[in-house]
Amino acid sequence: MLNETMAALAAAGGTALVGAAATDAWTTARTGFARLLGRGDTRGELVAARRLDGTAAEVERIPEARREAVRGELVGSWTTRLGDLLEENPEAAVELRELISRVRAELPVTVQSGSQVNIANGGGVQHISQYGDINVGPAPREGEYS
Repeated sequence: MLNETMAALAAAGGTALVGAAATDAWTTARTGFARLLGRGDTRGELVAARRLDGTAAEVERIPEARREAVRGELVGSWTTRLGDLLEENPEAAVELRELISRVRAELPVTVQSGSQVNIANGGGVQHISQYGDINVGPAPREGEYS
């Protein structure tokens, strides 16, 4: 089982990969993730590249209204795959971190940031993987942080 740091890294990788689909960052993402997942095996890289191409094609053909929901599902799938990779090859973490940085640098600004609201009621517990700044607390009032 992955520790929290590795699980968060896998989630960040899945998010970067799917975020790059249908953007100018796709070539960097596709090449880098195919190499990472193939682990030096040419056939493994080709198999990974086909899966990556399937992800990009799926994102491109989905109507805009459903695109974010589908991206969320794809992020989950790729996070699992990257988590398995990190569990089997913990040394791949360095390469994955570098790849995430390269891909994020090429993403359009609208894909680089976002906001998320999570609410747990009635004693519920949430486990959330997040990358970047995390602000916890009530939403700022209008003009409070200007």
